[in-house]
Amino acid sequence: MKSRSSQVVAFTTCVSLCTGALHAQTASQPVPSTDNGSALGEIVVTARKREENLQNVPISIAAISGKDLEERGIADVGALTNSTPNLEINNGRTDGGASTAQIMIRGVGQNDFLIPNDPGVGLYVDDVYVARSSGGVSSLVDIQSIEVLRGPQGTLYGKDTIGGAVRITTAKPTLDSQYAEAGVTTGSYDRLDFYGIANMPLSDDFAVRITGSSRSTNNIGYRVLQPGEGSGDIDQQQARVSGLYAPSSDWNFLASVEYTRARQDGGYGAMSHFSGNGLISALNTYYPTIDASLGLPPGTLFDGRWVSSPKANYGTGPNQDDFDTWGLSGVLTYNINNHFTLKSISAYRYTNDLVGRDGDFSPFPVLETIVRDWNGQFSQEFQLNGTLDRFTWTNGLYFIDENLKNTYSAKLWDGLVYTPVDIDFDAHSISTLRQQSLAIYGQGTYDLTDSLHLTVGARASQESKHFFEDWYFLVQPRSYTCPGIDVSGKFDDCRHVDNIFTPMGTLSFNLTGNLMMYGSYSDGFKAGGWTPRLFSQTSLARYAPEKLRAYELGLKSDWLDRRLVFNADVFYSDYRDLQLTEVLADASGAPQPVVENAGHARIWGVEVDSKAKLTNTTTLELGLGTLDTKYLELNPGVQQSIHLNYKLPDAPPLTVNLALEQDFPLLPNGALVSGRVDANYKGKTYKEPDNSPFLIQDPYTLLNARLTYSSASRQWDVSAFATNITNKLYLTNGEDLSSTFGFVESYYGRPREAGVSFKMHF
Repeated sequence: MKSRSSQVVAFTTCVSLCTGALHAQTASQPVPSTDNGSALGEIVVTARKREENLQNVPISIAAISGKDLEERGIADVGALTNSTPNLEINNGRTDGGASTAQIMIRGVGQNDFLIPNDPGVGLYVDDVYVARSSGGVSSLVDIQSIEVLRGPQGTLYGKDTIGGAVRITTAKPTLDSQYAEAGVTTGSYDRLDFYGIANMPLSDDFAVRITGSSRSTNNIGYRVLQPGEGSGDIDQQQARVSGLYAPSSDWNFLASVEYTRARQDGGYGAMSHFSGNGLISALNTYYPTIDASLGLPPGTLFDGRWVSSPKANYGTGPNQDDFDTWGLSGVLTYNINNHFTLKSISAYRYTNDLVGRDGDFSPFPVLETIVRDWNGQFSQEFQLNGTLDRFTWTNGLYFIDENLKNTYSAKLWDGLVYTPVDIDFDAHSISTLRQQSLAIYGQGTYDLTDSLHLTVGARASQESKHFFEDWYFLVQPRSYTCPGIDVSGKFDDCRHVDNIFTPMGTLSFNLTGNLMMYGSYSDGFKAGGWTPRLFSQTSLARYAPEKLRAYELGLKSDWLDRRLVFNADVFYSDYRDLQLTEVLADASGAPQPVVENAGHARIWGVEVDSKAKLTNTTTLELGLGTLDTKYLELNPGVQQSIHLNYKLPDAPPLTVNLALEQDFPLLPNGALVSGRVDANYKGKTYKEPDNSPFLIQDPYTLLNARLTYSSASRQWDVSAFATNITNKLYLTNGEDLSSTFGFVESYYGRPREAGVSFKMHF
């Protein structure tokens, strides 16, 4: 368990902030009504960069409020995967660490964090694009809403939203209320979470909101050979300060600064399978010669004895998952007149992380990696929103400049240099990427009639990349570089510019006031790049941008005086030049990690989002997603490991989310007891492009429950909860390295946990 001094500091800060707010202000947050009414409330989204009722937006959207996050027990970005149909979030490639957020929507995304790879689903925090996935599994505290936009968002969002976008909106300062809130949670694995929120209007036109939080647990698993070391712990702190200046109704300025810190051990995993191969047999001829230096009994081999459950692994190598993220943003909104609004969004983000991983989970240094990233980005966006008679539109200019650096150290069969055959492959790399994106876009909706609406839009993007990489091997000195000679024997300067045009069009029709149907076409893309792990000069190859065309038919409806909301869509995606990362073996059995354009695939499916108010105190929710994926054509380079009958990775054929929520008003004092039960089902899921039989997750269901008592004044509540009640062991990500290292590396979701939380409003 890591030191909790940082948590103590964060807790003291939270208490100080909330106490200060309580003493500085005399009014309290308005007490919400205890009457939920018989109708479901309206949901406002900003998916099209303006506020709209969810039921009027012809896009497949899953919207989750801050209250929903709490009731579902969603504490970080990664936990969203079990609550939204056709959304998969895991850590991707295993050398990226447990805090990397690799997001897939409708089977489209990217599982490799390493530059120059780009994400396939855009993650946005307060309209600011988070360009890198490292450190993406961060805490969700003081959140207003989350919107999951399914399908390509190439017009309004542009780069790297080929699969869709996840929009996180934090709570903003308000001028009309003084408010403070604090909460604490304790539970399994010595869990201790706390947070504090203070909203303070300092004048008629200026307010500040301060949020501080800390999350910590002990390790889930432990290292048999290293007492005190383990896997799967949480140790994160977060702080955010935002200020709103609104001197008039014509304009306002919102500024925010945030910081997130994590100091954690590695992910919850183990060696799940040992197959051995000809190379491993040869290595085991020499491994006994280094047993003594590793503290092992004479004659110990690298073999199946190191296969274990994730609760107790045999790793002794690097074991850390640390990151620090800073963010600054400023949003200026100016209402030019009743018809035009101009918005400027300026932001800077910087992340550095350190990830150490023992991939073989044994005392032998067969596969150990240490990765460091320094990622800086500056972005600027200008939006002009307008409304004239029947025409509503959004135009914009967007620019982002990224300066990225990565170092990668790998011990591969370390210590075997003194054998008759030098097999030690210890390697190090230094990579830098300068990446710039410039785009102009426009999208508008014209009301052809009061019921028929046409939306068209387009975006012109220029993606510029300049990549430098030097992979060098320490024991057998040699170096492979980018720029350099590529796989075709030609010189590649590792500099490229892609110009991409992404149009869209939607036709929607309101059959009645509460029933809308739509059909849409949209384009998305993900920029090209180069293979980031140069284990030989012949593995240097540029891969082209991948592109996706999506066709969608959908409906948005509510019935029975809004006691029932039923939204559904069916979609077809034409997916070309998809980028896949694989670890192949050369003739000697040495690893060759490559990124390639695999070919052409198609994806189709159905999505349902529904909510019903069965009684004034009973609510039922249903979310459903289906996926059918198929390769239509494969490029020759990938046919040795992928076949036409394979399925796309991280694309379960069926996901179902079912929830029942029941309120029990305690009359006459007005107190309330509410309960919620969630069941989340995922179908059979392949975790690697080659559909490795060792990395297949069979269908499974997770059950969660929560029971809350709220005081009559609604100023405090206490909850008891449990997650993964049946203690299901399920695979989240891994790598089949049996052809090169003779084993399979696997990581798993969190086991059963239970706890109690207390929250108070001041």
